[in-house]
Amino acid sequence: MQAAVVPAIHGKWEVKEVPMPHPATNQVLIKIHASGLCYTDVHITEGLLPSATFPRTIGHEPVGEIVEVGDGVTKRKIGDRVGVPWVQASCGRCEWCQRGKPMFCAQQTATGINTPGSHAEYMVAFTDATTLLPNEISYEQAAPVFCAGYTVWSGLRHERIAVLGIGGLGHLVCIIANLCNIFQCTCVRFRK
Repeated sequence: MQAAVVPAIHGKWEVKEVPMPHPATNQVLIKIHASGLCYTDVHITEGLLPSATFPRTIGHEPVGEIVEVGDGVTKRKIGDRVGVPWVQASCGRCEWCQRGKPMFCAQQTATGINTPGSHAEYMVAFTDATTLLPNEISYEQAAPVFCAGYTVWSGLRHERIAVLGIGGLGHLVCIIANLCNIFQCTCVRFRK
């Protein structure tokens, strides 16, 4: 199969042939239909996330169709449309996990960091990390939700939030908050 591979820190992404993965126990194999690009992919390429090893297939906004299931999988089946977030698994025992913040767990399994990422034709993921996609949403619409969408939703779980800037995440938090009737959103523009 083909994948976008970063050969080394500061390396240029290369589309190359890599071995086809197969799911282990409690994992699924996903045929990737869309994989969002995130600036974290650049941070990984630049070596700013120390747990990443090279060569590395990056990408952590995967959506696609399950084409193979590993032993023990009962919650998903071949043909399911799914997405996978950045954090696939965590220890469940550390202070961060106990506080409901597995994204800070030192033992986390992160898509594209501790596992090969989604800028590939196929990707393996833990079954419990997958989320079923409604048929009404396209793969292209769903992919960014698994990073940017998850990021802003995490912030919306708090009683009060401040949105500084109206870039990619800022506009998304306002849209989601409004759709979920969480708070009234007002945008302020400053003139120089």
